[in-house]
Order: sequence, then C-alpha cells, then structure tokens
Amino acid sequence: MDPIISCRWQDPNGEWALTVGHNGDDWELLASAPAWSESIPFSNPDEVRRLAQALLDLPADPEPYEFEWQLSRAGSAPAEGKQQPHFATFAVGLDPTDDHRPYLAYQSYYDLGRATGIGLEVICEDPPVDHLRAQAHAFLTTFPEPFNSTAGLIQ
Repeated sequence: MDPIISCRWQDPNGEWALTVGHNGDDWELLASAPAWSESIPFSNPDEVRRLAQALLDLPADPEPYEFEWQLSRAGSAPAEGKQQPHFATFAVGLDPTDDHRPYLAYQSYYDLGRATGIGLEVICEDPPVDHLRAQAHAFLTTFPEPFNSTAGLIQ
C-alpha cells in the first residue's frame, strides 16, 4: 500500500498506526495494533478527499468537531463457507469530553449472523496535527479532481 495519510505511535505494547493509502485501484484504511491489523476500503476516492479536507479543517481552537466515515467489505470466509461482512467507523475530531483534544479513531465490527462482534479498536489521541495537515495538503494537491482508478485523473 502506498501511504498518503499516516499516523503512527508507540506504547509499551508496541507500534500502532492508522494509515490511508492507495492499494492498486482502491483507497484503503489500514488499522494496526501491536498484535493485529486489518484494512478496509473507502467507498470511493472522494471519501479520501473528504478525509483530507477534514484534517485540513481541524480547528485550532476548542470547539465541537467530528467527521465520521462508515466503511465496509465482505470479510473472510469462516468454516461454514459464508462470508462475514466487516464494518468499521473511522472518525477525525476534537474530543469534547477531554479539553477538545484531537483524535483519530477506528472501530471495526463483524456481522456474525445473529450477533455483531467487535473487532479492532485503534485510537490515536493527540495526533501530530501539523504533520497530518501537511499530508492532507499534499494529497489534495496530487489528487485535486475526481479520480478514475482505471484512467488516472479525470481532466
């Protein structure tokens, strides 16, 4: 995956990351924890542009701010041969319960038929906002127009 926007950090358990990148013809979010990672696609490149704009628009002053994306894909086949749908939410915002600190948050879920299973949770508190803004600006400069994955940028 060719990363476009990335937030990585360490804790005593190991490395964590939330990365958005171009993977072949698709744009994906990779959420990584020390012992587990998963990726899930954005529905279209415009959603990645909205993410980049949300990062650029992240307020410097404490105020309510949150953008959330609903992502999904058919999951891996369990023993019964059926696919488990895989869903996730990804949010960028300022936490109103914690002095409006910036955050990136990922939470995934699996449809288990009669129940929903909680998957991976990755939360980046106090991300490097200036670095993320620079990445977002570079992304929007490189991909300013709607993107056609088979033909490149639409002119």
